[in-house]
Amino acid sequence: MKLDPIFTVKNKKLYKIADNSEVDTSTLKRIDIPWSTVELEPEAYNEEYLASLREQLKAMETSESFAVLVPVVDKPLESPEDEELFINAYNHTARRVKDCTSVAGLELVPQLKDKQAFMDTLAIKHAQYIYFTKAENPLSDDIAVY
Repeated sequence: MKLDPIFTVKNKKLYKIADNSEVDTSTLKRIDIPWSTVELEPEAYNEEYLASLREQLKAMETSESFAVLVPVVDKPLESPEDEELFINAYNHTARRVKDCTSVAGLELVPQLKDKQAFMDTLAIKHAQYIYFTKAENPLSDDIAVY
């Protein structure tokens, strides 16, 4: 099941496709998703946690609010093998919430060396996602559209 995109990016700003209105990214709920919580051991995923995340995201749909899923690197992300496990864990996460229209996209973590591989892997089945980065001001919780 592929969802149609709800958002688009123009000049590094987020817009709703339906009415071309600019979206204030500070209104997007950031949901931290610790890697160690998603992936209990290499390629063994916490389906209970992911089901709970899906329920939370489905509940957001009723209020027409949107979330940015924020991968949290809480295990070593140092080798190409670590990067592959990381990408696979969040691709699996995306599969578990694939029908949640409340997901605007994911934040790109600075520790990830191959951000393009992350985006390309998720785009195979989740092309509707927008990717975000932390705002340049480290004191701000705002996010910027990638």
